[in-house]
Amino acid sequence: MKTRAPLWLLVLAMIVGALQTGLAQATPPAAPVPSSPPAGPQTASGKKPISFSARSVQGVLAKDKQDTILTGSVKIITGSLFITADRVELSGEDYVNVACSGNVTVNDTEKGFSLVAEKLNYQRDTEIGLAQGKVAVNDTKNNTIIDAEWVRFDQQQSIFEAAVSVLVLKEDMSIRAEYAHYNRDTEEIKLHGGAIAVTEEGTLKGDVISATSDWSNLQISGEVSGNITSKENSASQ
Repeated sequence: MKTRAPLWLLVLAMIVGALQTGLAQATPPAAPVPSSPPAGPQTASGKKPISFSARSVQGVLAKDKQDTILTGSVKIITGSLFITADRVELSGEDYVNVACSGNVTVNDTEKGFSLVAEKLNYQRDTEIGLAQGKVAVNDTKNNTIIDAEWVRFDQQQSIFEAAVSVLVLKEDMSIRAEYAHYNRDTEEIKLHGGAIAVTEEGTLKGDVISATSDWSNLQISGEVSGNITSKENSASQ
């Protein structure tokens, strides 16, 4: 003899089943956990990444040695520096050494200076460069130009050192010497070795010529001499 379930029990089972189906449809599926983004091109030693292009590339890759020679319309980007040259040799761990030759140009728009030279050796870890051969520096940040045969620049310290036939131009002033030490942050400059300053007011000579800030006041020491150009004389000329 079959026993029939009470009618109220069947109705209750139907209600419970409907509620479970509705809850299952209303609950969204769990979102997948996003994976971490891939690491950038930063090198293992922490130096800034480097990218390059050229018409010809010759590379040597071996343990503890990485040498690559780039020739023809070479372009290098490392940090805020953009370098062009006829020939570039990259060497050292993570290509830390950048040796450029032939129509070298350097442009740093972030720090506000550009440079042209015949040769350049740049260390990417210290951000120090040594330019040689008819070097011309344009400090666009401070409206100052430096010409010399040898220029060493330190990007981190904002220091420029120039030697051999140094010429510094700023507004209506020019200074010649054999050596100059220039701080781009403070605009302090010190020149020595037959230093000669030429301004609208005249010419000043000394063993050492130094200036701060806007160069309105020159400090001259050593064997000092000079001449003053009067406004009347300059007008008659």
